Amino acid sequence: MRVPSAERKEQLIAATVELMRREGVQSVTMRAIAKEANAPLAAAHYNFADKDDLMEAAARAWLKNLGRFSRDLPIHLGLRKTVEQVAEGYWRSLEEEPASLLAEFELILWATRNAPGSPVAAKIYPAYEVELGNMFSAAAKSDGEECRIGIPALVRSFLMIYDGAAIQYITDPNAADHRANFFMMVDALLAKAGL
Repeated sequence: MRVPSAERKEQLIAATVELMRREGVQSVTMRAIAKEANAPLAAAHYNFADKDDLMEAAARAWLKNLGRFSRDLPIHLGLRKTVEQVAEGYWRSLEEEPASLLAEFELILWATRNAPGSPVAAKIYPAYEVELGNMFSAAAKSDGEECRIGIPALVRSFLMIYDGAAIQYITDPNAADHRANFFMMVDALLAKAGL
């Protein structure tokens, strides 16, 4: 049975994301993705120019999930509460699916090392910054709050705190109370921002 090209492309992207979560970025080859998607190898080559093109599509799939997460946040409660809710959601996601975040880190590092200037490496953090920046700005406006360090600095600092805490958690989930340390650092950031 012939699968329409658009549907096949989505299957291949989903297979890429799943394979990266399960086995890591190093496992991604056109052949492995075709096998994972139960598709002919020719379909992978037809839909994607090369591995870089496929990896960029996988990165876009991750970024779509970020947008879905942000739509459910109660930004009407103000900036501080919104940042705390984002922190809760990110940490819950980390605990429930650490392999997803590990694969995302691997994707960023792979793109940085193997394809300097790659759209993959250049798009992921800016996309998070735009999405969180829009969310945090809307939350600040809804409650009339002012962020003393500016929304872009708040977003970048939040991501730095989360990434550091997430890497420590992934390497040894039982070594310390990573969650408590993460929220302590988020609270310190919010205090610095005057929230």
